[in-house]
Order: sequence, then C-alpha cells, then structure tokens
Amino acid sequence: MTSDAEEIRRAAEKIITNDEIQAEIKRVANEIEGSIGNLCPVVLSILNGSICFSGQLLTELDFALEYDVFSMSRYGSGTTGGELKHLSYPTVSVRNRTVLVLDDILDRGATIESAKRWAIGNGATQVLTAVLIDKKGQNLSNRIKPNFACFTVSDAFVFGFGMDVGGMWRNLRDIYALRNPTSLSY
Repeated sequence: MTSDAEEIRRAAEKIITNDEIQAEIKRVANEIEGSIGNLCPVVLSILNGSICFSGQLLTELDFALEYDVFSMSRYGSGTTGGELKHLSYPTVSVRNRTVLVLDDILDRGATIESAKRWAIGNGATQVLTAVLIDKKGQNLSNRIKPNFACFTVSDAFVFGFGMDVGGMWRNLRDIYALRNPTSLSY
C-alpha cells in the first residue's frame, strides 16, 4: 500500500499551498466574524474531511461559539461520490440558534444539504455554510451555494489538508489534484 500511496502523490499536482490556505482561512474567518460573530453560533463540522479546515478556522474565530460534529461520508475509498452515509449526528442543541456548518469540499452539495436539513429540522433559526473548496464544473444550477468559501477549483479530485484519496494523504499541508483519477486502483 505504501508504494501505491507514494505513486498517487507523485502523480498529483500541487494546486494550493499551505500559505495560500492559511491566508484564505483568515479572510473567511473575518467574513464569518462580521456576519455572525455576535450571535454565539453553533459550529458543526462534517468529518472526516473538514478536520484540518475546521481546526484552523476555529482558531481564527474570536467570538463565543459551541462546537460539535457530524460524521458523514459519500466517497469511501473511491474518487466518485456515492450514497451518503450518516455515521453520527451532533449532540449539542441547535434549537433557536444560528448554525455554521463547515465542510472540506462542496461538490454536488448532498452532504452540506443533509447537514442543513438536520439543523433546520432540529430548530435552528439560521444555517450558514463555510467550505474550504467550492468545486465548480458540475453544471448543477440547483446546487446549494456556500455562504463562505476559501477556494474555487475546477471539477478535479483534490486531496490533502484533511481531504483523502483512498483513505490516505489527509495529513498533507498543501492541496493536490489527481491528474488522472480514473487510473487509480485500490
């Protein structure tokens, strides 16, 4: 598996550096603070992919908040999204609260849409979304749009900074794009 993992990394292109990520997270944090910083929101991360984005963003938010997580997955070990699996839900109450949902990537929108429906169904008064990557190119006019986004990328399979490829490489500081995702075998 190690040689396969190394081959994946060698076959990928670095598209966003850690310095660029840190700068954009600070920018988005300022936008969020100006928008909901006085509301003591509930911040909900969608794991596992948003772990790095959420951790970095939270340290930039200078206001009171409550935090919890969803655990959902659409990709498993592949490079194309499948059925959404809900593995766990937040336990903090969102009733009569502003909620900010954090995710690594907005692709088709199924994961964030599910998180928003859950929050609204549990009494949230307002639900906003923030993503590290807003993926374009899906040509979905009815797709949810994030309230806050760090980067917009074309329709490529990306990994690093919390996002995985075949369960690996979440630990990379930079973000990479696969040059030929259909050539991968797991």
